[in-house]
Amino acid sequence: MTFLFATFRKDIARWRQDVVAILIWIGIPFMIGGLITLMMDRDGDDGPMGVLLIADLDDTLLSGAVTAAFGREEMAELIGVQPVSAEKGGELIEAGEASGFLTIPAGFQDAFLNNTAATLTLKTNPSQTILPGIIEDIAEVLLDAGFYLQVTFGPEIAKIRDGGPLDRPSDLFVSDLAVQINDKMQKLGPQLTQPLLGVEIVAPPPAEPRPDIALLFLPGIVLMALMFAAQGLSADYWKERESGTLRRLVSTPGLPGLFVFGKALAAALLMAIIGGATLFVGFLYHDIVWSKFLPSMVWIVVSGVGLFGWFAALQMLLPNMRAADLFTTILVFPLLMMGGSFFPLEVLPDWLSAIGRWSPNGYVVSQLTDELTSVSPWTFDLRNWCTVAAMAVSGLAVCSWRLQTGFASK
Repeated sequence: MTFLFATFRKDIARWRQDVVAILIWIGIPFMIGGLITLMMDRDGDDGPMGVLLIADLDDTLLSGAVTAAFGREEMAELIGVQPVSAEKGGELIEAGEASGFLTIPAGFQDAFLNNTAATLTLKTNPSQTILPGIIEDIAEVLLDAGFYLQVTFGPEIAKIRDGGPLDRPSDLFVSDLAVQINDKMQKLGPQLTQPLLGVEIVAPPPAEPRPDIALLFLPGIVLMALMFAAQGLSADYWKERESGTLRRLVSTPGLPGLFVFGKALAAALLMAIIGGATLFVGFLYHDIVWSKFLPSMVWIVVSGVGLFGWFAALQMLLPNMRAADLFTTILVFPLLMMGGSFFPLEVLPDWLSAIGRWSPNGYVVSQLTDELTSVSPWTFDLRNWCTVAAMAVSGLAVCSWRLQTGFASK
C-alpha cells in the first residue's frame, strides 16, 4: 500500500507542475460551451422575429385601425410594427432590414367611406419567406373585412360620410347610428353565429416538458473535458518508459498492478477537479437541483477513469510514443462528434444517435443527460454502474498486462 500511495503522490506532484495542460483541458470545453450557450440564449429570445414598417400617410382613425391590426398581441410575438416615413421605410426595406413595408396612402379613409378605390402598397423582403407571407395574409384579411363591411353596412357608412367630421360627432348621431347597426346585427345574428356543423374539440394528451436545448449540451461539454484529460494523462506511460522508471518497476513482482492502480487514483482526482469544475458551473447556470450533483460527480469520475484506462491501453499497444500520441489525438474528435459533445444526441438523426450511444463517451453522455433532466436524482441503475466499472477495470487490466509483457522493458 505504501508503493500505491507513493505512485499516487508522484503523479499528482508531476501534474501540479503542468498546470497549463490542465487549464487547456478545462478551458477548451468552457469556451465551446460558453459560445453554444450564448447562441442558445440568443435563439431563445422572446422578442419579435420580424419587423413590419408602416408609413401612415393618411393619419386618420381608419388608417390607425389598420396599423393596430398588425400590432395585436397574437402578432406581436412574431412581428414588431415600426412607424416610419415613406422615405425611411423604402431605404430600410431595400437594405433588407425589415420583413415588410406597408404604405397607407393619403385619403385612405375618405376612399373607404366613399366606396372608391385606394391602393395600399406592400413591399416584402425577398430574403425571407415565412414572415412576409404572414404579413401578406393579414393584409388580405383586412381587405376582405373592408369589402364585407361595405356590403353589409353600406348605408351606415354613407351616413357616417355625410354626417360631418368624425372627430366630434353629436350624441344624437352616435345613438341613432348605434341603433341602426344593432338592428342589422340582430337580423344577421342567427346567420352569422349559428353553426352549420358540430365540432368536437378533443384535447391532446399533455406532453412532457422538453428540457432546455442549452442544458442538453452540458453533458457533452463535461465529457469533452474528460476526454481531453484522459487522452493527455494516458501519454504518461510513455513518458515514464522513456525516463526508465518502468524498467526498474517490472523487476519486482506485484508492483505493476499497484503502479497502474496508483496512476488510476491520481487520474480520478484530476478527473474530479476537471469534470467537477465544468459540472459545477453548469449546475449554477442552468439552476439544476443540487441533489443531482453528487451522483453526477461520481458518475463522471468513474467514467473518466474508464476512459483514461482505455486511452492508456491504446497508447501502450502502439509501437512508439509518436504513433501513440497521433492515434489517440485523431481518435478523440470522431468520438466527441458522435458522442454528443458537439451536438446533443437528442437532436441527431435516430440512426446516428443510436451509434453515438454505443460509443464509450456517448453512453456516459446519454446516462448523464437522463440524470440531469429527470425529476428525481440517482437515475443510474446497477447496470449503468456495472458498465462503467467494467470499462475502467478492463482498461486498467490491459495496462497492467502490457507492463508485464514487454512494454516496460523495450
